[in-house]
Amino acid sequence: MLRTGFDLLSGYSWGKRFGTLDEKKWLSRIIYLETVAGVPGMIGAMVRHLKSLRRMTRDHGWIHTLLEEAENERMHLLTALELRRPGPLFKIAVIGTQGVFVSMFWIVNFLSPRVC
Repeated sequence: MLRTGFDLLSGYSWGKRFGTLDEKKWLSRIIYLETVAGVPGMIGAMVRHLKSLRRMTRDHGWIHTLLEEAENERMHLLTALELRRPGPLFKIAVIGTQGVFVSMFWIVNFLSPRVC
């Protein structure tokens, strides 16, 4: 459901159907995806960190691993940003999307960490 919605909103579905996807549209899609891709690693690291503090136990390296994953996604974003700089409307959409995605991912992670 999320993928279908994103494909429609990003113009991918129509662009693929009518052959109108160009470099600019692909880069916008990649940049948008990368702004959300780092969220699971960051949320996972934060949840593990808080759990480790609460239980007063070692984490055995998972926090660092999850933070590395979030950093890796950020580096993908920075690479794409070298090719295209988004405008203010795009940035507002990213802020809204991150707000919704972080909230929803946090709730799902709280209810069922295995799903995440």
